[in-house]
Amino acid sequence: MTTASHNTPLDDRLVEYVLDTLPAEDRVQLERDLGPRLGSELAVTRDALSLLAAALPPVQPSLHAPALRARLMSSVHGPARFAPFIDRLARLIDVAAERARELLASLERPETWLPSFSPNVALVHLLGGPAVAGADVGFVRVTAGTTFPPHRHLGAEHVLVLQGSYSDSDGSRVRVGDLVHMPAGSSHHFTAGPDADLIYAVVVHGFEIEGQDLR
Repeated sequence: MTTASHNTPLDDRLVEYVLDTLPAEDRVQLERDLGPRLGSELAVTRDALSLLAAALPPVQPSLHAPALRARLMSSVHGPARFAPFIDRLARLIDVAAERARELLASLERPETWLPSFSPNVALVHLLGGPAVAGADVGFVRVTAGTTFPPHRHLGAEHVLVLQGSYSDSDGSRVRVGDLVHMPAGSSHHFTAGPDADLIYAVVVHGFEIEGQDLR
């Protein structure tokens, strides 16, 4: 499915719009092309990407975007499911795209994950580039349906959700593909969604949990 004003298939443009990789001028054009349909088309696309990242079994495709769902569901298993996040992860932790690809692929290997202060939380510690020097960089996995305890950010935190979702203590719902910024001094807790373990990339300049020694 294409529009007269753009040679790139509409489904591909919607995916890039949701992942924030579509150039600004193309975002504006897409908004013009779809008009009031944009919201419903983006909702379908976000749902499809959530299925991709969570590696859920195949489901009946939506009639609104069968080609999109077919392409996404063909890659829901294995490291390829994190492929849409390569460039965004590279920018977040200031590494080359190929290094970001390797890091995302490693998440499929159980030995990559290390225990943490909680049995429901596993960690991967990374070395980021110069832009994130001095920050704690890595991946976090929170078991589906469990809560990451209340904590306070000593410095700014940046999170990119790769799989699953979570409900924040402020009432917001964060989903696959969302990039969340928490300022220094902020406090919260969150609960991973029930359908899949939550996995996110994080750059954080220190945080503390009452009663826990995180050194």
